[in-house]
Amino acid sequence: MRRHPTRRAAAALAVSALALAALSACAAGSGTAPASAPTDAAADSAAADAAAGFPVTIENCGSEVTLDSPAQRIVLVNNDELPNLEALGAVDRIVAVTSPLQPGLYADATYSALEAQSVLSTEKNATGGSVVSQESILGAEPDLVIAPENAVDRAALTASGIAVYTPSAYCADPGPELSGTATFDRVWSEVRTLGALLGESGTAEQVVADATSTVGAVAPDGGTAAALYVSSGGSVLSPYGGPSMVTPVFAAAGLTNVYADSGERVFDANVEDIISRDPATIVLLYSSGDPQSTVDSFLGAPGVAGLSAVRDQRVIALPFAYTDPPSLLSVEGPAKLSGLLSALG
Repeated sequence: MRRHPTRRAAAALAVSALALAALSACAAGSGTAPASAPTDAAADSAAADAAAGFPVTIENCGSEVTLDSPAQRIVLVNNDELPNLEALGAVDRIVAVTSPLQPGLYADATYSALEAQSVLSTEKNATGGSVVSQESILGAEPDLVIAPENAVDRAALTASGIAVYTPSAYCADPGPELSGTATFDRVWSEVRTLGALLGESGTAEQVVADATSTVGAVAPDGGTAAALYVSSGGSVLSPYGGPSMVTPVFAAAGLTNVYADSGERVFDANVEDIISRDPATIVLLYSSGDPQSTVDSFLGAPGVAGLSAVRDQRVIALPFAYTDPPSLLSVEGPAKLSGLLSALG
């Protein structure tokens, strides 16, 4: 948040009435503005902020987020919103990150811009996400932190004058509007929200218009599928349900998510439940390592041999970022997925 300079106090207290009158007359006759008047630069800045719609307040995960002026210094916890920041031309506003970038997802200029950024130290929470200390964040002097809700202390940061925005997929209590079946509207909402916080609403509308034209074509029916995240060496299998971006990405690629009837974005499931739904294709989502090691880890999990997708050798691996959470990479997801499906024959 912008901090306005304090106004200067009046000049000396011990001044005679005569001297004060003379000083007032002198000031009135001069062309110099009083010290308490805002400078031209400050006035211009305030006018520019007002023209861009600031101060701005948005609702986010049940909390209000207010910025007095466009965010200029951003701490990015995880890289989920990076595709949207990239599309809005705001990569240069990132002052600190918490994890290295996964190769092959972003423009070369983005990797170059962020390779010199400091990587804040983090700890892992129970679900494998990053948790960042308050001290690390304050040291980066941001005016906006973009982070999952359970990764930072929103109340403490807000009290320190730092706004916190949580991507909608990571709200601890998503509410009914985020618990229904996802569509690409989730992506457009994320882009527009970030555009508002960055003072780039016009750019956001153009990004949405361009991206909207790339989705919507009806793909041939490719059968049923399940998207799984594999962790703990293959012992934990986590399907993605209806509220996740897996569902619209699958649909745009011609697949039907067998877990689309679930009201949870992601959850753990046993192999027996997955077998009972009998997905014709298994799509493994990964955020590190390589696709083959992801497939190998899954195939080594107990009981997966009972899946028809395994017997028919219809197991593929797709970078997690091409599905969930909602971003411009989700828009690229159907084409990436279709390419992998074509390779299966």
